[in-house]
Amino acid sequence: MNAEDQATHSGISSRQVEIRPAGSAAELEQVRELMREYGFHLAHLAESPESGARICIAGYDTELAGLPAPYVAPGGLLLALVNGEAAGCVALKQLRPAAMAEEAMCSSSPLELKRLWVRPGFRGLRLGQTLMQAAIDHARASGSDAIYLDTVPAAMPEANRLYAAMGFEPVGRYNDNPVPDIAFFRLRLAAAS
Repeated sequence: MNAEDQATHSGISSRQVEIRPAGSAAELEQVRELMREYGFHLAHLAESPESGARICIAGYDTELAGLPAPYVAPGGLLLALVNGEAAGCVALKQLRPAAMAEEAMCSSSPLELKRLWVRPGFRGLRLGQTLMQAAIDHARASGSDAIYLDTVPAAMPEANRLYAAMGFEPVGRYNDNPVPDIAFFRLRLAAAS
């Protein structure tokens, strides 16, 4: 999706913003680099006594090496480019309803939102919101009826404000993530028209 005309409506002004699926080897490498930065940020939060976060990213290097899995159709990897430069990413992966806790389940075709990241030099342009909307649009187009996510609100307050603003609501535990103080959210999606 080319967001140049959308950019003026979302506060990005004269910068050309494009959100697109990462499909080529070069795009996957750009996403991998962005996700490395995201992982470094999480590791820094986990080591910082001020954040109060205890975030575990075990197996992250294996995940990066295996891209695009597990973010394959109906999920996907979305890359944000600003004036042609990689600026952010978000990932969606398919969840198996049978493995989800009954109290969290409302969906027969759920996706999980992961790895939302905007490079520091591109913050303040509403790219996080633009990436979130692109992920929601992708989920609807793929036939998903809900998007789930887990987060540590104390570690990522800005992201959590964005999730709330986009309509995500608290839900019961849907996975076995062992991180302390984790919270679970869901956005129910209307059928694509």
